Amino acid sequence: MAISRSLSIGSSSLRAHQLKFDVISNNLANLNTIGYKGNRANFEEQFYQVLSQGRSPESVDGIGTGGTNPLQFGLGVKLGSITQDMAQGTIEATNRPLDMAIQGDGFFLYNLNGQSMYSRAGNVSRDKNGFLVDSSTGAILQGYPVKADANGIVSKTNGVNDLLGTVGNLNIPTNIISAPTQTQLVKMSGNLNANNANATEKITTISIYDNVGGVHELKITFTFDEGADPVDPTDDFYAIQAQVDGQDVDLNDTTPSVVSQITFNSDGTITAPYSLSLLQADLDTLIPGRFDGNISIQLADPNQITAGITNYAAPNSATFTEQDGYKAGGLIDLSVDNKGQIWGAFTNGKSERLGQVALAKFTNNEGLVRNGANFYRESPNSGIPNIGTAVDIFPSTSVAGGSLEQSNVDMTVQFTDMISTQRAYEAAARTITLSDQILQETTNLKR
Repeated sequence: MAISRSLSIGSSSLRAHQLKFDVISNNLANLNTIGYKGNRANFEEQFYQVLSQGRSPESVDGIGTGGTNPLQFGLGVKLGSITQDMAQGTIEATNRPLDMAIQGDGFFLYNLNGQSMYSRAGNVSRDKNGFLVDSSTGAILQGYPVKADANGIVSKTNGVNDLLGTVGNLNIPTNIISAPTQTQLVKMSGNLNANNANATEKITTISIYDNVGGVHELKITFTFDEGADPVDPTDDFYAIQAQVDGQDVDLNDTTPSVVSQITFNSDGTITAPYSLSLLQADLDTLIPGRFDGNISIQLADPNQITAGITNYAAPNSATFTEQDGYKAGGLIDLSVDNKGQIWGAFTNGKSERLGQVALAKFTNNEGLVRNGANFYRESPNSGIPNIGTAVDIFPSTSVAGGSLEQSNVDMTVQFTDMISTQRAYEAAARTITLSDQILQETTNLKR
């Protein structure tokens, strides 16, 4: 019966708009879900019942009948697709060190019970075994761990910890320490007064470290010597004496003809030497087995000599400014940079790279399957993941440490869609009600 067609059409509209309302409700429910991406329901018309295919024109020179169009009835509406809105959500600072947000395209990579999962949520915690895990599920964050040998010694390049070239579980052991580093370079700067009297001394000290982090006191004494002619300043120099832990140590410099003394030009800049050395052999005599090489004492940088030791008519201020050794240190804080590199701050003042977060990119992000708990997984239409790192491998993507990406759902749009969906549902319900009334009138014809 033809009237039943309108009932069926109205019913299809009720089903479709109920499904759309489910999508809207889910979007609104996840307004505060970290990294959530909104959905949009898309409708398409149902197949058509064709009563007549129409006919072509039957006319010659304008005489005859024209063509007619097909005669067809639509049979309602259905849910055609649900589109995922993968647009960037707002990034908000949390000031929690291990919170991470992705700026740009890409997903964090997790391992959940041996299965690869992908997420925009970076609310990461460190469990009791040191693994970096998703705070809600315990899925382990994937990345590039620190490279170490069988003895646990981490290799370094230019003082920075090397990373493995393969993706794995990111782990920062609970007992991790920053290994001690022997002092190899000590820098000095400041002034030795050009008006110093003969035999004037300037003493300065600094703590240096051996290869196991032991602390030793290095003391340098500058003693002014007017030379043979007190009237002629060209033969003036400063004798230098070094002591380690109160014991005298020889100083060798790069100019063999000038040993343990420095001279200055007439403009107050240093002539020679620019650096001196504490030799390993001499250090071993004082402290056997604790030093693996020489210690260089830089008096001036050849490319910037005015920043080193000078000989101006100003107060004596020559002093040590820095040294590159460290004692052993414990971990006190973690941070993440824009490349996703995880840095640890240690009690010895060092900052060391402890791993790097891996990111995954897909050809078709909207093709990913939602798995719940803020996770996605691959689908036949998503493509396979391209694994890399922010900034270096993926220049258009960066990681914001101490931040989280919020839901990208626009409440205004959702409420507007809710109103239009409600009205469409009411209209469909009205067509069913009126169809029922028509059916009732038809049955009354028998009376």
